[in-house]
Amino acid sequence: MSDRVVHCCCICSKRFEPNPRLGAHQRTCGDTACQKQRRRLNSRNWRIKHPEADDTVYRRIRRRDRRAYRRHYWATHPHARLLHAAYMRQWRARRLATPGVRDPYRDTCVKLPDINTYLQVMDVREANRVITVKLLSPKELMPLTCP
Repeated sequence: MSDRVVHCCCICSKRFEPNPRLGAHQRTCGDTACQKQRRRLNSRNWRIKHPEADDTVYRRIRRRDRRAYRRHYWATHPHARLLHAAYMRQWRARRLATPGVRDPYRDTCVKLPDINTYLQVMDVREANRVITVKLLSPKELMPLTCP
């Protein structure tokens, strides 16, 4: 007699041998489409059980809880706090050493013909896609070389 355990996939109904580490907890075969469908169903079920999670109040509460957790973590882990502070000092020094605007964007001018004004790119933040610009009148534009 064989000791092999065979399960049936809850998505495609194909028979499979579960991973020894997962055992009885594995619900789907190894097929990526089945795993994707199972995750989709789990997410849908969770959203049905937790309708308040779609609310902005819920998000605000979660943000507050995360903030409280971080404060507690830094208060109870002084060594990690020191390491993080050293890392941030290095990161800020590197950031200040490099110019704020990368070369392709530096001194880029855009003309707004309706109001006879130019925009000069001052800073580009790649992380959050924020572009800082300066409004220039035609008189201020003379020292710059814009088309």
